[in-house]
Amino acid sequence: MRIVLTALLVSCSLSSLANEGLQEITSVPAIDDSAVAPVEAVQEGEVTAEVIPASTEDIPALFQARIQEHSADEMLALLQRAEKIASGQDVYRTREPVMLVLSGDEIELFKRDNYRDNKALVDLAARLDAFNIIDVKVCRHWTGQRGIELTDLPPFIEGVSSADQESKRLESAGYAYF
Repeated sequence: MRIVLTALLVSCSLSSLANEGLQEITSVPAIDDSAVAPVEAVQEGEVTAEVIPASTEDIPALFQARIQEHSADEMLALLQRAEKIASGQDVYRTREPVMLVLSGDEIELFKRDNYRDNKALVDLAARLDAFNIIDVKVCRHWTGQRGIELTDLPPFIEGVSSADQESKRLESAGYAYF
């Protein structure tokens, strides 16, 4: 099974290199047959296929949420995904807080005046923030234009001068979007 997986991996690598216009491949890594299980053992279920992990260098370790719809449903989905990422139940994993930079109508969801309508969402965000799973920032430029003060929002939400600048700063610090 390992031979098949390795051959498939090498084949995919070769075809991707060929697609990129590379004409010559000088060496292919040798396959170590010493730890390969017989085909019969794999077919009978006595041995399972070994998953070859991707290089940890290719997998980001810092994440920020990409907010597009600015809706309650999207915010709930992003918070739940951040929780899965932090708990290791997602493809991605991190020990650092997932960053959420709010810059649109989703900010209204967190206003004290709207707490009763959005209690579950705000409480989930507060719990995740308390356990250092997320870090929520809000665009003061957007809130200022709409007359929203930081005191109108829960205390776990921090203000930043510009959501765009904060997102770019996070990107340059190595944060990937999810």
